[in-house]
Amino acid sequence: MKSRMKLSFWLGMIALFLLLRVPATAQDNSEGLTLKECLSTALARNPMIKEAVLGIKSAEELVASAQGKHWPRLSLDGSYIRREQPFPYIQAQSAKIPPQFSDVYYSLGSTLTLPIYQGGQISTGVSLAEVRRDIQVLTAGQTKNDIIANTANTYNKILQLQQLRKASQASVNALKEQVKNTRLLLDLGRAARVDFLKVDVQLANERQRLLATEEALKNASATLRYLMGEGPEAQNPLPTLRDRLVADEFKADFSSGVAVAHERRPEYLIPKKAVEEAKLNRRLAVGRLLPTANVFASDTRWHGYTLKYTDTLWIAWLTLSFPLFDRSLYADLSRERIQTDRASERFRAAENQLGLEVANAITSIEESRNRISAAEKAVAQGEESFRIEQERYDSGAGAVVDLLLAQAASINAVANYTQALFDYNAALVAYRKATGTLEEYLQ
Repeated sequence: MKSRMKLSFWLGMIALFLLLRVPATAQDNSEGLTLKECLSTALARNPMIKEAVLGIKSAEELVASAQGKHWPRLSLDGSYIRREQPFPYIQAQSAKIPPQFSDVYYSLGSTLTLPIYQGGQISTGVSLAEVRRDIQVLTAGQTKNDIIANTANTYNKILQLQQLRKASQASVNALKEQVKNTRLLLDLGRAARVDFLKVDVQLANERQRLLATEEALKNASATLRYLMGEGPEAQNPLPTLRDRLVADEFKADFSSGVAVAHERRPEYLIPKKAVEEAKLNRRLAVGRLLPTANVFASDTRWHGYTLKYTDTLWIAWLTLSFPLFDRSLYADLSRERIQTDRASERFRAAENQLGLEVANAITSIEESRNRISAAEKAVAQGEESFRIEQERYDSGAGAVVDLLLAQAASINAVANYTQALFDYNAALVAYRKATGTLEEYLQ
């Protein structure tokens, strides 16, 4: 009877061991979603990406609006006036051509306005609109990076949970067989009731672990579908993923990582552009204190109640404006100076934060890589420890509690190993995000 128990228990544990130790190439599915496919779908269908693209288009129209202020403005003007007393709406042109009076008269004409000099406000406005457009482009890039990072981490989390589910399911199956065999031995009087209870409790605990893993897997799958642009009404089954969670060799260097981040990281480039924006706002405030010059020209046709009396009047004039004192303009200039200093400090903080994130990501990569090596050894040691306890129990020299502890330690070693694999891949995502190289996942 013990031989039968030993065989069934060992079959379950061997299945558990093989699930975790088989090479990744041997586990690849011919069907299922790859990480690249999930990322492509997320970038094509996620509403946040579409909103960011619309924001860029809006910023481009803002640039066109600012550039349009360089152009002349032409307007059509009309008026209708009724007075208590007649008014000479057509002035006398000579002693023989008297004025024309009317208490009701109207006019229709066009006006041309040509800006000559606005204190540099128009050209500065164009530059400011271009900088804000660039910030919008960088913000869209930041949104894209967030979606790539979240999708990659969620994808890897599902892979980890699927491995944990397989391991937990194998353990549950092995414990079910152990409970069955222990009950049989109990009925034959060859096992104590307390041994049966210990195995049954261990089975209950492992079932709880399996249920928790199933729930976490459903939540992670729902998150992946959300990132891929699916609405809450979608009730799709758990996705089949083709890739496997492995520890690819990767070398990270702090100096080169920071250098690349200075060129590509949106969270660094946005504060840098914000400094330019603040300087342009300050220049715009200075421009409001400078003189302005405009040319106007209009051609107007006047009519009174006598339709045959009409007159066409054209006017051209030049306006010059010299601001002498406006307290609010000086306050605006002072505020923009403060805003420039504020943007500079924010940029310094972003630069320091960038270096910290790159350094932390490199540390996490090294730490999780070392944990993977240690966890692999722990899985092998846990398997060997369980084998020894199984032999001791079968020979009557060991206790069931030692056997169950060895089994629990083996399962925990498997869990630690999969967690180390996930942490390593999450550290790679963090490093690529810190350096602005997340698009490598799309290649």
